[in-house]
Amino acid sequence: MIPRAAWYLETKAERAKLHLDAFYGHVSVYMKEPHTVITKYDADNRRYIKRFELKAFEPVLGMELGEFLYCLRSGLDQMAWQMAVPKARQDFPRDIHFPIPEDLSNSDRRRSYAKILRRFPHDVRRQINAIQAHKGPDASETHPLWQLNKLCNLDKHKIFPIHSRAINPFVPSVPGVKVEHFDREDAIEVSVPERYKTYLDLKPTLPDSIEIGEWNSDWRLPLDRLSEIHSFITSTVIPRFVQFNLAEVSTESLRVYKTTPIYK
Repeated sequence: MIPRAAWYLETKAERAKLHLDAFYGHVSVYMKEPHTVITKYDADNRRYIKRFELKAFEPVLGMELGEFLYCLRSGLDQMAWQMAVPKARQDFPRDIHFPIPEDLSNSDRRRSYAKILRRFPHDVRRQINAIQAHKGPDASETHPLWQLNKLCNLDKHKIFPIHSRAINPFVPSVPGVKVEHFDREDAIEVSVPERYKTYLDLKPTLPDSIEIGEWNSDWRLPLDRLSEIHSFITSTVIPRFVQFNLAEVSTESLRVYKTTPIYK
């Protein structure tokens, strides 16, 4: 039986799901207690202060997210290699990848995209083009392939920012109440005159969601979009390419190449 070209992407998608589940698990633990609360007394001004500080995300969250994304994106590229015409694999081995153009708004980008497509057989080329962002009715930025590519490019060069870790403290409606924001410390302080101390005994509202995005940008995605991207790969992309066999491609790298006896 000739292996299908999509089999490695299927396997990578399974691995991606493990990383995504681990990522969601760590997020769930964080969301149960995302902040610390400290009550202080300012004797000089006779005020009670409640300070809410957000806890930092564990670095493993960004790593798990990156591993999830890399499994999917690299799986697409590896499938593209298996489906490329033999001459393209011979003449342009480093240039073969699964194209996901950000946009095709000018002639240079359109020519570059067309050049990449010519490295695949006609039927493969047609399937690749059919699922691109520019073929859909909505803006490219809303397409799962476009978003996957965007997130992967961010992860290559930056530590992933995770947004919307909002604190929503209860601010009592009493005379003399003050609210101070400490952005560099991810903290908020609410203070009241000492006679209103009991009005500070309420817990803050926990953030109901967090998002991933880009530094100094409004571009963000809700976390459940990651599951939708994974589903698009498994339910839409893979079924389109299972028809193509892994023909004329060496699978020698997947076998044991040589064994060496060890003498004691």
